[in-house]
Amino acid sequence: MKFELNKERKIQARKIENVSDKDIVLYALYLLGGWQKRVHTEDVALKCYQIAPSKFSWVKYPQYPDLAPARFALEAAKKPRYGALVKGESERKRTVKSIGGWILTTEGIKWIKENKFRIEKYLGKYRPTGDRLHTDRKLKEFLRSVAFRKFMDYREQAEISHAEFAESLVCTVNTRAEVLNDRIEQLYSIAEELKREEIKNYVNFCRSKFAPLLEKKGGVRNAKS
Repeated sequence: MKFELNKERKIQARKIENVSDKDIVLYALYLLGGWQKRVHTEDVALKCYQIAPSKFSWVKYPQYPDLAPARFALEAAKKPRYGALVKGESERKRTVKSIGGWILTTEGIKWIKENKFRIEKYLGKYRPTGDRLHTDRKLKEFLRSVAFRKFMDYREQAEISHAEFAESLVCTVNTRAEVLNDRIEQLYSIAEELKREEIKNYVNFCRSKFAPLLEKKGGVRNAKS
């Protein structure tokens, strides 16, 4: 029995070698709802350990998850030369301007769709644990917002105020640019995952109309249609 168990573990370990740390980290972030919200680094590390323990555990005490490889892979995936697939930072680096946690970018969501089957071929299939009900509730609130309804009625000619724009993101006119940017990127990510082109169009419209407001403290990345 012990021999069979060890043999099975070795086979599984060989399968896992076919996927990189980056592959596993991005897949784990996706499973945790990282396409719609920021996820804590430790939650990502734990999920990586659960689906690929041989890669994300301590060496001497393999029964414990190792945070380091998950954090390093997230930091790498964030860099432009690797596709800027995630946005965020470790909670240890959290400041007034940095919110902490990780979320898939638009490119990251596209990457997941293109690579999900390949990754699951070696790791097996796992059900996402993101709160879809919470997402649906937030989406309904957004669709009822004054700003979005004006956009749907008048499109590029819509006259949307700063207050109405902020309210559509569950913010106020006093909300910092960093938070507005984060909320609008979350909204775009949700639209990308759910294939809601009208919401993506609204985000792009607002990013253009409110560019000075969004760029006031450090700039904002343009969304891609």
